[in-house]
Amino acid sequence: MNIGIDLGTTNTLACYVSEAGTVEKIEFLNGRTDNKFLLPSCIAVMSDGSIKVGQPAVDMKQKIPECVLENTKYYMGTGKTWSVGRITVSAEQTAEYILREVHDELSRQFPQEESFRAFVTVPARFDSQSPRIATKEALLRAGFTADNADCVTDEPIAAAVAYSKLLDGGQTILVVDFGGGTFDISLLHSKIVGASVSPDRLIPVSWGGDLYIGGNTADKIITELMCKKILEEKGCDLSANPDSMRYSAEESEAAAVIRTYTETIKKQLYAENSDGAEVYIPELISDYDFDFSLSCAEYENAFGEVSQKMRDIIQGVFKNAGMAVNSADKVLVVGGMAHEYCLVKMLKSMFGEEKIIIPDDSMYLVARGASICGSDTSVHVDNVAYTSIGVLIKERTDVDVIIREGEVIERGFEVEREYTPSKDNAWELNIAVAEFRGAFRKDGYTTLIDTVIPLKKRLLKRKQKLKFRFVFTEDKILQITVKQPDGTESPLSVRL
Repeated sequence: MNIGIDLGTTNTLACYVSEAGTVEKIEFLNGRTDNKFLLPSCIAVMSDGSIKVGQPAVDMKQKIPECVLENTKYYMGTGKTWSVGRITVSAEQTAEYILREVHDELSRQFPQEESFRAFVTVPARFDSQSPRIATKEALLRAGFTADNADCVTDEPIAAAVAYSKLLDGGQTILVVDFGGGTFDISLLHSKIVGASVSPDRLIPVSWGGDLYIGGNTADKIITELMCKKILEEKGCDLSANPDSMRYSAEESEAAAVIRTYTETIKKQLYAENSDGAEVYIPELISDYDFDFSLSCAEYENAFGEVSQKMRDIIQGVFKNAGMAVNSADKVLVVGGMAHEYCLVKMLKSMFGEEKIIIPDDSMYLVARGASICGSDTSVHVDNVAYTSIGVLIKERTDVDVIIREGEVIERGFEVEREYTPSKDNAWELNIAVAEFRGAFRKDGYTTLIDTVIPLKKRLLKRKQKLKFRFVFTEDKILQITVKQPDGTESPLSVRL
């Protein structure tokens, strides 16, 4: 059974392709109270070591906020950990718990299925190896099966695949994915290669984004505006997190309560033809009723710096492609924040209202596209390398490029190289693999692998070489195999 998963910063969604060929959404037992199709990307570590996932974890935020972890997707592949009670949890483990909840839900709904083959999406800004590898490993540990060479794709590309049947060939499409925690951009060309009437080939041209702009950003701005009014009217500063030690019990509860109203305010602001938002919270604090109104103009002014940053990112994507902004034929807007007031206004000013497409199912389009990617080969997406990757040579002052940034990697891509130790009579070979953007600089790369390979047989002569086979998979993950002089082979891990 083919499953598509949008592992989001704030919510995770999943879809599957039915036997009839239709794409269906998964409803979660532990999904959000107001929408069971959204599984909060949140875990709570309980005192007994058990883990709550989804809405039960969200419910713990007001009771025991220090036991809750959320927004950990930012740190995939970085090695960052959090201590919760007596347990240490990494971003990768958090992703595993969330994905396992998806797997458990599927097992409950489809007990007849022996396995679930998953395709998961990541931000296009995950343009380096580590976050992609970490996501793939979490998927496998959660119990899913996956195509070893093709189980990860970019969120904007998945959305384009889901919408491709409604596009025309020979167009340039800008996909804007504005989610709960990330702002992700992909610029693609569409082509009709076969007998299809809709595009059957999508070619990534340029990409960009910001891993730290999303619905959380809007929440923070709205919270700051509410806190400012409370401070002016009541003299109480609720700007710190609800678990702040400086709060009294009443203040802590009030700080938590106002944060639950950000979603209500956003829905009012982002509604079509909105003129603003208003909320009323009786007895927020003793003898204080909180009456808050926010006009669209006030919100736009507060969001202005973020809006400008998004505009700069979009312009940068076109500049990197050597294209004018007005060359886009369509602008497809997806994600939970697809209707955000400032984004929609800015896109209309840049491209014209007639080019903007915000599908009714914009929030689910990435997961729908992921399920299609995993089961339908009628739409081919060119696999473009987002970074250059090579082996460091000459005392690490130069690089032997294996994959060049912007290169289209065909399925079955394979490169072989031979390297020798720097000294005769060596018992080991030091190998370092790096990735970089643009031209190589000895101070401008990230090390993917830096390891010593013990040689099973002393290389008595420098002409004896170790053979390396580099395979770049469909999901932009590098696999390396080393062949020793005696013919034995061993894989190298691409983990940092």
